[in-house]
Amino acid sequence: YKSTDIDQSNKVIDITVEERPTGEIFAGAGTGTSGSNFSLGIKENNYLGTGIKLDTNVKISDDSLLGKFSVNNPNFNNSDKSLITSLEASQSDFMSKYGYKTNKTGFEIGTSFEQYDDIYFSPTIESYLESVKISSSASKNMKKQKGDYFDTSFNYGLTLNKLNQSFQPSSGYSSTFYQSIPLYADDWSLNNEFRYSRYYSPNDSAILSFRFLAASINSLSGDDVRISKRIFLPSKRMRGFESGKIGPVDEGDYVGGNYATALNLATTLPGLLSNLEDVDFSLFIDAGNVWGVDYSDTVSSNSKIRSSTGLGIDWLTPIGPLNFSFAKTIS
Repeated sequence: YKSTDIDQSNKVIDITVEERPTGEIFAGAGTGTSGSNFSLGIKENNYLGTGIKLDTNVKISDDSLLGKFSVNNPNFNNSDKSLITSLEASQSDFMSKYGYKTNKTGFEIGTSFEQYDDIYFSPTIESYLESVKISSSASKNMKKQKGDYFDTSFNYGLTLNKLNQSFQPSSGYSSTFYQSIPLYADDWSLNNEFRYSRYYSPNDSAILSFRFLAASINSLSGDDVRISKRIFLPSKRMRGFESGKIGPVDEGDYVGGNYATALNLATTLPGLLSNLEDVDFSLFIDAGNVWGVDYSDTVSSNSKIRSSTGLGIDWLTPIGPLNFSFAKTIS
């Protein structure tokens, strides 16, 4: 353009767009005292140039196999709201740990969007067909849960996110309430979960963190909650304990609970091995409990608060972040 054709208060900006690959292939592995796991997947982040994301992945562990395919349209019908659809098939063999085995197949459809500033709403509807097998050595009450089940539920999450960044935050807080409401089910279980995390950096070096979890599940029809739906605390919430092996025990099987809570406190250790810029060390204290069994007050009474402390190591490597935890039980 000639300068006489343009208002001198404006500028002409040339934008050059260069095509880049939008597909990904990823793999991950982990191991610990509670077992090993492996994951593999393929992603397409811009299918046919439409911005639609496709994700296919497989996860394998010592006692489970999961295959999942999902389609995510981040701006469905130009509404600034995402439309997420997924198909899933899984098999979990917990005969030796918890006395049951399940096969689960189904689908989920939902959306996610920012309702207000930093407030996110994510409703979904899911339907699954599940087959449950129970160990021959399990209790009579456990054996009653053997069979096939079909469930349809409405789930939603409501999140207030005030963190300064999603990965390794150093300040701010996040609060999430999740609920699963049965629309059609055999045991009509209502699931509630609340998660809260807070990060604070008092001197721009050490980072203090506080995380809290509370969860419950109860049958609206007065039936026993299915073993596969009961609450188990994951190992990342209770380091130093084998995953799922906290709470009520019924004739040698850990059967989970109707209620669970966990508290996690941690602080980073600045200056420790300062020549390793990609390695962060932290001290932590974990505490939690799982309790409540529908069918037996006696089984429920053997649960109690567990706790541990230890050293955590976060290592950012060229192939991705690695995490190590060395824990010692307190109670």
